[in-house]
Amino acid sequence: MRSDRKGLVRDSDAADMLELLLVISVATILINRAFLALTGYPQIAFGSFHIAHMLWGGLLMLVSLIMIFYYWNPSIRRLAALISGIGFGLFIDELGKFITQDNDYFFKPTIAIIYIIFIVMYLIFRRMVGLNPLSQREITVNETIRNELESSNESRLLKGYDYVRSKYKTFLNRILAMQWVIPGIMIFFVLTSLVQFAAILGWINPGWTPMENVSGISLTGAFLSSILVLIGLLVLKSSRRKAVHWFKLAVMLNIFVTQVFLFYQSQLTAVWGLIIDLLIYACIDYYLRNHPASNREYSSDRSTQSERISGS
Repeated sequence: MRSDRKGLVRDSDAADMLELLLVISVATILINRAFLALTGYPQIAFGSFHIAHMLWGGLLMLVSLIMIFYYWNPSIRRLAALISGIGFGLFIDELGKFITQDNDYFFKPTIAIIYIIFIVMYLIFRRMVGLNPLSQREITVNETIRNELESSNESRLLKGYDYVRSKYKTFLNRILAMQWVIPGIMIFFVLTSLVQFAAILGWINPGWTPMENVSGISLTGAFLSSILVLIGLLVLKSSRRKAVHWFKLAVMLNIFVTQVFLFYQSQLTAVWGLIIDLLIYACIDYYLRNHPASNREYSSDRSTQSERISGS
């Protein structure tokens, strides 16, 4: 059921704010863990009292809620999304303390559980935002609010985030416009997939792949990902778009299955593989969205479907 039929109006900036929340949360966890490791895990303590950084996270999330309750301005709401991202990152970072009897911050499965939480959040957010397009009424309400309340007085943090995001998109557009880039990315992904698979089997030890004490699921995920990549290579000559679809499936398998167990086995050292996968996925997704199927490919797909229907 559409939200406007219930009297509810969605925010047209929801996708950007949810993205901001996720990005800042992940960045906060990585920065916080790196800071603690470099400084010897200091504590804010007074006698028998210890102030965990989870409490600071809860405080920041409360501050962001108060900002949303008190102001309508879109710029303030974006700032609240940024602050809540920092707060949620600090909060969820201490998950290990609250799922173990001995309050173990270094509980090995913690990073994998946090990773799963972020995957679920991403899928929920994506479903929420992409469920239905905004109705005309929702568009009108959003435009009215922004025309009345929008201002340029955004925080430096938000301006910095927007600047980096804009530069990233511009850079991505320029890079993907080069004809050799997509094949180059695919070749790189194929090679890294094969190296990862070989490292899991113990054939090689490149030193930069997080392959210590790997599980059968990690092995299976890497193997299936390599198979999908090989299928993509086989169809590349007949249809680049179909090949890229197979590569996208391979990357998604890495992100949603293999990486979960790599984080469990190797903790934060697995983040480098995830970064590579996310960059490859971003390039592939951008290519598919900006390069629709050609008439020849479309006709081929239609004829294939017709043959299947007639055959059945």
